[in-house]
Amino acid sequence: MSSAASAAPRRVSGTTTKTVDADGVTGITDTSNDTLFSSGNAEQGVADLIAAGAVKVNDVPVPTVTTTGGYSADRLDINGGSGLWKNADGTWSYNVQVLLQGSNESYATAVVDFVNAVTLMRGISYRLTLVDDVVTAIDATVKDAAFANKVNRGRHVTTFDIVGRGDGSTDKPDPSTISFPNTNVEGRPQSQDIVLYWKDAAGWHLERAASKNVVLDVSVDASGNWTESVNGAAFTDSRLTLQYSAPWNRPTQPFRAMHWMGENDVNATQWFATPGVTVGFSRGAGARSELATAVTKAADALSTIAVSSAGDGSDVAEGKLWVSGAYHEIFTRAVTDARTELDDHRATNDKYQGALYRLAQAYGGQTGDRFSWLENTYFGSGDDYGFGTPFDTGYNGTGFWTFAQTHLGTGTAD
Repeated sequence: MSSAASAAPRRVSGTTTKTVDADGVTGITDTSNDTLFSSGNAEQGVADLIAAGAVKVNDVPVPTVTTTGGYSADRLDINGGSGLWKNADGTWSYNVQVLLQGSNESYATAVVDFVNAVTLMRGISYRLTLVDDVVTAIDATVKDAAFANKVNRGRHVTTFDIVGRGDGSTDKPDPSTISFPNTNVEGRPQSQDIVLYWKDAAGWHLERAASKNVVLDVSVDASGNWTESVNGAAFTDSRLTLQYSAPWNRPTQPFRAMHWMGENDVNATQWFATPGVTVGFSRGAGARSELATAVTKAADALSTIAVSSAGDGSDVAEGKLWVSGAYHEIFTRAVTDARTELDDHRATNDKYQGALYRLAQAYGGQTGDRFSWLENTYFGSGDDYGFGTPFDTGYNGTGFWTFAQTHLGTGTAD
């Protein structure tokens, strides 16, 4: 993957352009890029270009200070949501991605930090214009990603709907509400694809993410360190906004579900934002059979794990795994819900995958782990990402099998 400072600059006469794949490590203001700017300082160079109106994000110039002391604009939106904005108290804030935010900064600091944050969005590319090998303009296009549940291509526009309603992490619009002109649609996106979409001066754009078939594996050592692999090797995940991709279609949560359910060697489709940067996974045609296997495993656990009526294991044979009556009752509901989804032969592959994720969460969720309790209606808490009534089951994400593994009978009963 390239970066702006991947090699010592070579002085070239005339105007050239250079495309940089953001690597999430080296932003444009990094000192390694100092020699790319006439000032000899990357941070100052970016500030100078902003002042000259030569830095654009999705075709929109970053706000500049006007001759009257005001600003050319009080905000810069990205894909319909807040990107950079002036606060009521005169300070500035930005929100490029959940890990790339800043609040209540001075204008001079905020605009440079904002541009640097954009160039740290692993999974996008940005373009540098150079004159005599010195940067004279920066143009970045920020794309968002979503799992397209069903794609509809009409005569003039393409639309798609999503799974769920998003996680509320930004104020960006639900892509289900957007019509994409067919002239701005690339790669023939299909239902059950992960797609990239963005808005610039030409309107809304949509493209199918690149993909390949892979095998996923996961392991966790005694110290809790995770090893996630794709075709036996490590992978790089993106820093794109994934607000409208369900957890089981994101880059890391699928491995959590595999661990919870004790799965490995899972066949999947790996989806990419830029070359080598993963924006998500999907199980595709294998989702239903894998859900069936998980339902059988969960039902077996229900029938073999003892239930302690006393609630403390004193009525269960010494050393035998047990759960409380409440745990057994709740997990029975989880298995029934998963089986209902399995029996729906008209469901999409992603619906089966969602059912498998929820069952895995209820089966092997880890105590206190954010992913285990978040939106876990069986043994966790949440509120449908702000769309529903808040709930807390009181079990802190501890799944049925996880609970049983730490509760051994102390009695003499068979």
